[in-house]
Amino acid sequence: MKRRSGILSITLIFILGCSFLAPSAPSPSPIPPSQTPHSPTAIPPTSTLAPPTPSAILGTIALDFVAWLCDARWMNGAQHLAACPPGSADLSGGYAKVIDPAAENLPPGTSILLTVPAWNGNAAFFLSYPAFSVHSGDRFRATLRCQKGAPCNVQYALEYYDANGKYSGPFLSWNFAAGRTALNVDADLSALAGQTVSFVLALRPNNDAPRQDGSLWIGPYIYRSNR
Repeated sequence: MKRRSGILSITLIFILGCSFLAPSAPSPSPIPPSQTPHSPTAIPPTSTLAPPTPSAILGTIALDFVAWLCDARWMNGAQHLAACPPGSADLSGGYAKVIDPAAENLPPGTSILLTVPAWNGNAAFFLSYPAFSVHSGDRFRATLRCQKGAPCNVQYALEYYDANGKYSGPFLSWNFAAGRTALNVDADLSALAGQTVSFVLALRPNNDAPRQDGSLWIGPYIYRSNR
């Protein structure tokens, strides 16, 4: 009987241990004290950072996810990663980088973030940005599609940690696969108005070849109307 009880205890510890090693979303952790809410910047009238909309020239970029890439916390389903590592680093845990719009046949000045999920068995990739105060009417805007030539099949998501470090996932998500028309996202964030959150760009593979899931966030930012 004692031997059977010992086997059951070891089995339970093993199962519980595995469940913590591969969560479906990153574990909450505090935003570093040096990371403070961003100051909005004006959108120039000729901006190509987002899909054209009638109000695009009458507001500000309250949070630019490309400009603040190296200020984000990088992680996958089981690891915290170094932000903006050198090209010689091991990137199998997932990575992100800013790329030249000409490589994707897009106009000069277009802001593009390439993300690739982990292919070392930890799945997914997450960029957790510094604390941000959401206003009523704030909107998340981006164009989502595969990198040119990449057979991606992924789930893009915008998620967040609240002021207490609790993770929201899922919050907003979009599935996309190679061969489809680029997806223009314009999502109202008013449900979070008055809260200070840490937004997370998340990328999860929907296939068994995450290394090939080169996925683009074109002009990803939070727009704030001046009206």
